[in-house]
Amino acid sequence: MILFLNGCSSSGKSTLAKAIQHLSDTPWLLLGIDTFFHMMPSKYVGFGEKADEGYRFVPSQDKGEPMMRVESGVFGKAVTHSIPKVIQTLAKDAHNLIVDEVLFSDGELEAYVQALTGYTVYFIGVMCDLKTLQEREILREDRALGLARDQFAHVHNRKRPYDLTVDTTHTSPFGCAEKILSFIKIMPHPQSFSS
Repeated sequence: MILFLNGCSSSGKSTLAKAIQHLSDTPWLLLGIDTFFHMMPSKYVGFGEKADEGYRFVPSQDKGEPMMRVESGVFGKAVTHSIPKVIQTLAKDAHNLIVDEVLFSDGELEAYVQALTGYTVYFIGVMCDLKTLQEREILREDRALGLARDQFAHVHNRKRPYDLTVDTTHTSPFGCAEKILSFIKIMPHPQSFSS
């Protein structure tokens, strides 16, 4: 079983995933885009000297507010291409997985759909309002200011509908985790990745 969490940076996906791991009697492995960021040499990420080859942060402004776009270089695109295959390998070995992802395009989503065909995948949208996302970015020292603002208009604009959405703006990670765990009990056959 795979819980595929898609949402903006700072929407609370990682914290939500940890709450699911805590509440569930089922063991879940957690991985996602941040897992692969941490596997890469730091000079290939963010503002590192070789970030133009990996994942480069490009600062800009939007209505006077900071905005931070992520651009992929050759190495970054190769890593992005490998992630669905890694998840597929873990699924083949019968691990239950929580995937913490930020999808920028339908092409990225379709790569996961192809890799995970035949598995039980719940496509879950993790929503949060922009003001809260920006406040969380300020409070967390490991976030580049403006990432959420850049992602906000794109991340949930997918052709495939979600099986379920949760909103972390006013609901705690445990509240959202309980909603997800209750949903998968009553809906054993999710539709989004199989349609």
